[in-house]
This record gives sequence, structure tokens and C-alpha cells, in this order.
Amino acid sequence: MSQTLDRAGRPIFFPPWLETDERGVIRAIPDSHLPALAERVAPDQLFPFIRRLINSTSHRRREARWADVNRQRLALARLCLDRAMTEAICEAEA
Repeated sequence: MSQTLDRAGRPIFFPPWLETDERGVIRAIPDSHLPALAERVAPDQLFPFIRRLINSTSHRRREARWADVNRQRLALARLCLDRAMTEAICEAEA
């Protein structure tokens, strides 16, 4: 489970639960929730959170039960990176 802080300083966990299905596979959240989750991350926490997401994926890459969550971790890392780059560009122009 990867943790970060939202804009108000409250913790955010990904994945938010460790529910499993009948085969023991960790249930992923709906993909449609990922963009909103990336927007909730505090700006100063984007890069550390990206690192934690990627490291978590790397540690569990051979565990089939984490496959869906790992895919989402990478997608969420990309969304956070896109957001960080956009915000950095906007700040540089200001």
C-alpha cells in the first residue's frame, strides 16, 4: 500500500483497500477514479508518491494477485507525473 498526503494534509492510500476476490486477487478500484485521485495529491507530494508507486510495483511485479493494482499504480504514477509537469510549466511561465 502506498501512502501520500492530500492537499489538506490528510493521508491517501493506494490501493484504498486490500479486498480480494474468490481467487485471492486484490480488487482494483475503477479506472475512472484514478484522475480524481491524482488531483487530490498535494503538489509537494507528487514526486515522492510517484516514486512509491513505482517501487511498490517493482516489489510485487511477479505476484499475480497484485497484477491489476500494479497496472493501476503505473497509470496513477503517469497521471501524477503529467500533473507535476503541467504545474511546473505553469509556474515557470508565471
